[in-house]
Amino acid sequence: MGRRSALLIATYDYQDAGLRQLAAPAHDAEALATVLRDPEIAGFDVTTLVNKPLQQVGEAIGDFYRERRRDDLTLLYFTGHGLKDDDGRLYLAMTNTRRDSLLFTGLSAEQIDRAMEGCSSRQKVLILDCCYSGAFPAGHLAKADTAVHTLERFQGRGRTVLTASDSTQYSFEGGQAHGEAVQSVFTRYLVAGLRDGSADLDGDGDITLDELYSYVHDRVVEERPQQRPKKQDNVEGRTVIARNINWTLPVHLRNAIASPIAKDRLGALDGLAHLHRVGNEAVRGVVQEEVRRLADDDSKVVSAAAVERLRSSGSAPAVPVATVLRDARTEAAAVLTRAEAEAARIRKAAVEHGATLIAAARANANEEADHILQRARAEAEHLLGQARAQAAVETVRLRTHEPARCESCSSALDPLDTFCGECGFSLLGNEAGQQQPPPGEERLHYFEIARRGYDPDQVARYLATPKEQRGPIPTFDLVRRGYNRAQVDEHIRQS
Repeated sequence: MGRRSALLIATYDYQDAGLRQLAAPAHDAEALATVLRDPEIAGFDVTTLVNKPLQQVGEAIGDFYRERRRDDLTLLYFTGHGLKDDDGRLYLAMTNTRRDSLLFTGLSAEQIDRAMEGCSSRQKVLILDCCYSGAFPAGHLAKADTAVHTLERFQGRGRTVLTASDSTQYSFEGGQAHGEAVQSVFTRYLVAGLRDGSADLDGDGDITLDELYSYVHDRVVEERPQQRPKKQDNVEGRTVIARNINWTLPVHLRNAIASPIAKDRLGALDGLAHLHRVGNEAVRGVVQEEVRRLADDDSKVVSAAAVERLRSSGSAPAVPVATVLRDARTEAAAVLTRAEAEAARIRKAAVEHGATLIAAARANANEEADHILQRARAEAEHLLGQARAQAAVETVRLRTHEPARCESCSSALDPLDTFCGECGFSLLGNEAGQQQPPPGEERLHYFEIARRGYDPDQVARYLATPKEQRGPIPTFDLVRRGYNRAQVDEHIRQS
């Protein structure tokens, strides 16, 4: 880091009786030197020259800009009279300056410009709070004459120039033309902005030249609308002139951190991260402390986010091994509990889904079985109807056909008989080749009895009864057996 050096020049005691005596400059320089020298605020190596002759001031300026490094920060401040010669050249009045011999007794702006040009530093600051001879507004001392063109005389790379006013305006000194401890308006706000940190406009803990100028300009114009401070710069990056020793966390971040709502505390981490990124060392220290506090937050979400912030910034706190093991066990138990609950939920869902599938399968199977049964019944009804129709057709055909004759006795046969009713000859064939016994002598074939519609038990009892004890066979039964009327009558007669 480069050196920080400041040379403050104040002249208020002039040998030339024509130059007015100013009470303010010495107080301006002393107040500014105090705040710049403070290691907590600016930390400059400050040299102050008050009421010194031209030769001593010139040598001091030459030494000030000599043998500087590129990263050094230099600040040259002058408060006093500024004078112009007949050709419009600007001079700064020293204690021995004579208005009728400015070329040899005044410090020319050209000399200062050449000294700055020869300096290697890339951060050269020049602050001029000069009072130029001219009009005197009521109640104030003029500190600028018209057509001074101050900024035009100090152009150059690596420079920042702040002036109390531009070429067409005035610098003022507060209310009294003569008196004690009355400070310049411009320098007063320079000192105030640095001393209490109010010039730290972006709240990052650093006060840059841009911020300092904006702060001073707004307050000077508010208090003295006729005065318009000006600035020109030609530097790379920003120039930090001081630190804000009164820096605190912004109110909105303090409120968010203290909020009982976890979402607000979580959102505060983004603001803290921004401050850690742009803030100075002191700011980063405060930010880190707040993030560490949030790392112990009751909310696991906030705590985890804070710990992650600390890790990303490379400042995660050291944690004892026992604490790590305890937290790991606790987390493992929590994970296991969640896993068991999830497994139980999955099993329950699977059982419910399986029961649903089984019920659906049963319903589908029952429905399919009902359909199959309905189709089978319909098919059976259809086949039975066809069989009945065919049987009816065959019966009619057989009834109308010429009756068959028994091969044994040539008796007429019922188409549905399997034995001859007269001789008992088997129409289905006789394995023994013997003639069947006549009717009444042996039981009819069970199939014939059932086919003809008789009750098998009743017929069996009838046949088991001795012939002399049998009653007559009902006429309708004989007719039903296919006998003709003559055969029925003969049967009745024999019985």
